Amino acid sequence: MRSRFSFTFQTFLIGSVLAAGIIVASPLIDTSGFPMTIILTGVVGLLLQALPFLLIGILISAAVESFVTKAFIDAHFPKSTFFGMIVALFAGFCIPVCDCATVPVFSRLHGKGVPLPAAVVFLCAAPVINPIVMWSTWFAFPERPMMTVARVGLGILVALVVGATFVLVPADRHLMRDDAGSKAGSCAHESHRQHIDENTSAAIAAVADASAGSSANRAVAEGGWREQCTRYLRHVHDDLYTIMPYMLMGILVASCVRAFTGSSAPSWLQGYGTPVAILAMMALAFLSSLCSSSDAVIARSISTLFPTPAILGFLVFGPIMDLKNVLMLRSMFTRRFVWRLGITVAVTCLVLMMAVAFVTEVL
Repeated sequence: MRSRFSFTFQTFLIGSVLAAGIIVASPLIDTSGFPMTIILTGVVGLLLQALPFLLIGILISAAVESFVTKAFIDAHFPKSTFFGMIVALFAGFCIPVCDCATVPVFSRLHGKGVPLPAAVVFLCAAPVINPIVMWSTWFAFPERPMMTVARVGLGILVALVVGATFVLVPADRHLMRDDAGSKAGSCAHESHRQHIDENTSAAIAAVADASAGSSANRAVAEGGWREQCTRYLRHVHDDLYTIMPYMLMGILVASCVRAFTGSSAPSWLQGYGTPVAILAMMALAFLSSLCSSSDAVIARSISTLFPTPAILGFLVFGPIMDLKNVLMLRSMFTRRFVWRLGITVAVTCLVLMMAVAFVTEVL
């Protein structure tokens, strides 16, 4: 533990010194034609948007890992695949988290034994249909309430279709990157659990002694809560240590893309038809890595350049599968699973947006 903390602290110091040097030198770098100040501004803005929601997601996911047992999920989660997907959809609607927070929660739900199709439904639905995203979309398009309705409806359809693909074609049994580490962690948790059970048994035996039984039982209970809180904080630290570098990398790339492409989408794409416009907006959403609670404002600023189906593709695809989410998924899951999930979401979004374009033209 000491070596890992020392490495983290040294990395933080080195990174801080480098970042401070770049910030000080950014006006000089700008004179060479490289938009360093714009890139740094974009990094700070995206980080301020994403970090609070990432912390919320990590706190929730650590709570799932520390306090929600597999036996509890087995006892209360629906056995039916269909009803499990419906429950996951309802959870995605109720939990006010953006796309930055859903990846660690998705990982913990899968690790706790929630069926993969249901966990995938939560991953796809939560950043699109939760109340904060609905409010922000309505705020960005107050004169077009159907944009909010369409975004939520299409988000639900994408989540259910993508989840159904994992029912029809099940994924590999081992999806996590570090199976050995997970097993070691499980063994460690099992040893902790056995240790607590032994202490509890000893306390129950001591209850026979009227003078000391109650105090011993309270001491064991307090030790169990301390153990759980320690394990919770350890999970928070480990998740943050694992995910943060990937998120920072995604934010840096997204800020560079936005700095070099400008704040407006290229208007020349309008002449290439709706399919190209939809693909362009989905690509822009992927590279921009915007927070789903604020991306509607960006979509509003370029809504005059693209048809409505393309704007909806931006609003639905981006929160589910953007650059920083792919990097965070890759830090936890195998490359094969991440590729399959990303391609499935992209194809599903493209087909649904083309269907919206067809219905719009017919009507």
